[in-house]
Amino acid sequence: MVIATNSNTAAVKPAATMAHPYDPLSIAEIENASQAVRNHMAKGGFAGHPATPLFNSISLLEPPKYDVLRWQGLFSEKELASARTSPAAPIKRQADVHIICNESQQAFEAVVDLPSNLQGEAEVLEAVVSSWTLLAEDVHPSLQTEELLWAEDICRADAKVKEACDAVGIDQQLLYVDGWCNAIDERFPGRRLQQCFCFTRLRPGDNLYAHPCDFIPVIDSHTGEVITIDYPPQNPTEENPIPASSAEAYAEAAPRPRFPPPAAAQNYLPEQIVLDEPDFKVRDTLKPLHVIQPEGVSYSLAGRVMKWQNWTFHIGFTYREGLVLSGITYDDGALGTRPVFHRISVAEMVVPYAKAIFPHHRKHAFDTGEYGIGALANSLALGCDCLGSITYLDADFVTRNGSAQTIKSAICIHEEDAGILHKHTDFRDNRAHVARNRKLVISSICTVANYEYGFYFNFALDGSIELEVKATGIVNAYCLGPNEKSDPLHEVVVAPQIAAQHHQHIFSLRVDPMIDGLNNQVAMVDVVSDEAEVGSPDNYYGNGFHTVKTVFEKSKESQTDYDASKTRTWAIQNPNKLHYATGAPIGYKIQCKDMPPLLAKPGSMVWNRAPFARHNMFVTSYSDEEVFPSELHINQNPGGPDFGLQKWVDRDDDIKNKDIVAWPTFGVTHISRPEDWPIMPVEILKVHLKPSGFFARNPGLDVPSTADKKSRNADEAFVGGNPAANGVNGANGVHTNGTNGTTNGTTNGSCCSGN
Repeated sequence: MVIATNSNTAAVKPAATMAHPYDPLSIAEIENASQAVRNHMAKGGFAGHPATPLFNSISLLEPPKYDVLRWQGLFSEKELASARTSPAAPIKRQADVHIICNESQQAFEAVVDLPSNLQGEAEVLEAVVSSWTLLAEDVHPSLQTEELLWAEDICRADAKVKEACDAVGIDQQLLYVDGWCNAIDERFPGRRLQQCFCFTRLRPGDNLYAHPCDFIPVIDSHTGEVITIDYPPQNPTEENPIPASSAEAYAEAAPRPRFPPPAAAQNYLPEQIVLDEPDFKVRDTLKPLHVIQPEGVSYSLAGRVMKWQNWTFHIGFTYREGLVLSGITYDDGALGTRPVFHRISVAEMVVPYAKAIFPHHRKHAFDTGEYGIGALANSLALGCDCLGSITYLDADFVTRNGSAQTIKSAICIHEEDAGILHKHTDFRDNRAHVARNRKLVISSICTVANYEYGFYFNFALDGSIELEVKATGIVNAYCLGPNEKSDPLHEVVVAPQIAAQHHQHIFSLRVDPMIDGLNNQVAMVDVVSDEAEVGSPDNYYGNGFHTVKTVFEKSKESQTDYDASKTRTWAIQNPNKLHYATGAPIGYKIQCKDMPPLLAKPGSMVWNRAPFARHNMFVTSYSDEEVFPSELHINQNPGGPDFGLQKWVDRDDDIKNKDIVAWPTFGVTHISRPEDWPIMPVEILKVHLKPSGFFARNPGLDVPSTADKKSRNADEAFVGGNPAANGVNGANGVHTNGTNGTTNGTTNGSCCSGN
């Protein structure tokens, strides 16, 4: 692992003109920031002394919200002054730097003022450290990617690990290690830890996750030392029905008999499958399906500011959150540009596992806060991860030695057909009108060891925004002994000797609204039966039902859960703007059916560390500092009842007609299936932000109703591999009989108006 760094004082690189205050740091800015830290260290006179600074992260320190709003010009100075809590200030270009030092086992935070020239705002000519903080001993920044990779080198060189490998016939040099944060380990307080899930391979390219080892090393990520090796005990049996559920019980439990990893091949790569199954072949019945835009795309991208079909917004990307969308507005014709959302991101997530046996309880990964989901982004491949006409954006991050590295094509931008936008057929004259929907997709796919998460922000022609999360990859599996019975309460056997433990994926979506103004509120909307009894004058036939809207006035009362029996949604409203027809506040509603409860009990390790998972909705007053609901440093943070988002909610601030943030929590409870093995088909989760009384009417009425002239009848499109001559024009696929291939009965030969 490379940890060398240049500690000599050096000049910074020239300033760069940034187009937008939320643009991610450039390569030059990242390297300027790391050099400024070295220059600062060379001068001395600061708290702590990192002998060899390792740069854990360097990211944009976002300027205050109201300064950005002023820069954007979305609101008048009067509106800003009425909501602002501090005087207006020029926008600074700053880097937020997290540093660790293995020698001193300390961690630091620094703020670096960067050279900038932000369209006439205040300039900084030299990168300088303006803030330096030595963190407490028990505060650990996230595990950096190189640090996670280091775990494999450590385990391949350690004598204790070699002994564990030799005992079951594993070649230590064929040991593959997934480093995970260690949650909380009471045995080693204060140390920076990784727990190491170990696997081996039958041959190069073989699926290593099919061969999990029966031991879990725990390493000190400062020193590179293997502190201990945990051997999870057997599943409960009739003779020993009580699991080793604590460190003390584990220490006293009878040792588990050692056994080698499962040896059967369980591959997903076709070239590997055929080595074990000679008759296996890739299906050849799928004909090509192309997405073609002969006239190009319908969006324009200026820097990182996107304009598409009345939408305008900025596309950001951070090492921690991945995709961040901000400054979201909608051009509503005569009403002009209407602000909708200031900033949206997936601010945190946790994956708690159900297995109660020590040390499996440590498996609850905060893939955002403990690792940085953005830093784990894939380089997306044209024609594979996305189809059609694609625009890609790169992502730049820091290496541990302070240089910059680029993930090429980390963000994919493209358009997709989204089915019917609206349709009606007047049965009296058979006049059909249909307009097709389309969505603009901003996506990123991240690999967290064995698992993949695809994040897709979809903008639609009806004024809605949808966040779609696609979970795939390989389920985390642990090995069973040759004669060991599975634990049916907590796991599913997906292949012989391979158990996939029950788990959840729980995400915290941070929604900072500005629905036609800076002051908003949230109402819970339930649909319920009328209270009046059947036969009563108010509900004689018993069929009545209505909505109940509860506007949250204080943050504590906003802690609510999804209720499918009431079709529960939440509406973000602007009470200062009333809809011309309904008389109700304009707004957007949050609609999601993927909202399972956190199944870990109150007071559990997961519950303490993930306050955002305790309910499906929270609303807080806005603060520039309150971005991450499990706080800035969740790695090995024990949390507690009054922690992170819960602490902010418990202030019980006024949230009615105020500058607020909504925190919907969504996810999935995953009980694995054999069909999820050896690679998992995508599990799709969706959160919708839909206009609800925001527009005067359907905003898609101006979408043209046109037939796709490339579409054709499948049964007559090709004969012998060539376009058929019977009514189809081979050049453009248009029927030559004067129709557009529509259903029978239309009087004008078309399903679309204007033809």
